[in-house]
Amino acid sequence: MEPTAFQELYETHAAKVHGLARYLTGDEATAADITAETFLRAWAGRDRIRAPTARAWLLAIARNLARDERRRARRWPGGDVPDAPVAPRAEAAIELERVLEAMNDLPLTYREPLAMVAIGLDHDEIAALLGLSRGAVKVRVFRARQQLAARLAAGRSGS
Repeated sequence: MEPTAFQELYETHAAKVHGLARYLTGDEATAADITAETFLRAWAGRDRIRAPTARAWLLAIARNLARDERRRARRWPGGDVPDAPVAPRAEAAIELERVLEAMNDLPLTYREPLAMVAIGLDHDEIAALLGLSRGAVKVRVFRARQQLAARLAAGRSGS
């Protein structure tokens, strides 16, 4: 694959890869790292990239990297010290943070398909990526939405 074609691949798919990584990790910096690593690996295997399956391949790489990151985080529970806020955040940013935190509490079997729906994949694409039937994906997304709504409602009543 020529560098210009790879650049086009990046421009076409980077936002979706980053969005999936953000939903799966709940952390902007980690999502940026996963996006960079995904395209680094894609560049290394650029001769094997086929246009019709490129998006699915890239999302699978990002998904695996996010899983690896979660495993790493469980081994090193201390993690990094969060940065102090620089300026007050807008209400929308605060709400997004609440939703991402609630999503992080969902079981992985629900979080992954919900994140994929959130970045715009259809049920057939998700089924192919996760190795599930279309019906199973629909059920998992439905249950994920139910659990997410319950967690968010509990968070509001507990505030």
